Amino acid sequence: MIFDLGLFDASDTAFYLRKGFQVVAVEARPDLCAQARASFAREIAFGRLTIVECAIWKKDGERIPFYVRSGWSSVFRSSAERDGGASEEICVETTTMNRLFDEFGIPHYLKADIEAAEDLVVDGLAGRVDRPAFVSVEDPVGTTAARLHEIGYDRFQMVNQGYLKRTRFPKQSREGKNVEFQFDGRCSGLFGHDLPENRWVDFPRVMSQMNFWNRLRANEINPVVAYACRRFGKLTNRGWLLGAGWADIHATTAARVS
Repeated sequence: MIFDLGLFDASDTAFYLRKGFQVVAVEARPDLCAQARASFAREIAFGRLTIVECAIWKKDGERIPFYVRSGWSSVFRSSAERDGGASEEICVETTTMNRLFDEFGIPHYLKADIEAAEDLVVDGLAGRVDRPAFVSVEDPVGTTAARLHEIGYDRFQMVNQGYLKRTRFPKQSREGKNVEFQFDGRCSGLFGHDLPENRWVDFPRVMSQMNFWNRLRANEINPVVAYACRRFGKLTNRGWLLGAGWADIHATTAARVS
């Protein structure tokens, strides 16, 4: 089972379903939930997909404001309007991570892309002994990775979401079925055991990678060095050497990938 927190246009859910996983998808926007119910009616009918039309929040069963802004929709207005553009305020119901775990169980993999609310996910993980084997979160500077490290995850990979078209699929998937899939800017990409085994690093190493990537983005690296890094990064698919894109951090434990 996979938790897809931040269903959005269901690109990730479509990938997980094609690989044979059962999916619990959480999305606050009613329009996106309606689209997914229409697109995946068969999967829903057969129990392979459950859509939870709620926002992840601190308390369950509340009605709170939600700020709709294309791919930046969030429970936090400051996130939805981060570039000064206006958002549309709607009212949505809430759920919590504990409620999801209690109702559906612990997933093998949990993906969270919920626009500045990832800390709420980590809060829900922190109080549990049983946790997902693999977690990924959108994390531009590594602050959420630090919190995941604090609660026991000790192996990490930074995946540059801006370059997923360069993804190299394993010859034999270790995560469900082998499928052909075209990743784009709306996808989270490979996960778990299908990520390169030699790219799992400890927390200090992934933070070093993140810091270097952010320095590249801020043009703080010598231009000649930066150019060489970008060339090498594209050739070897090392996302932290590319001075563009946006970052997901994948987390697990040494016992899972050793």
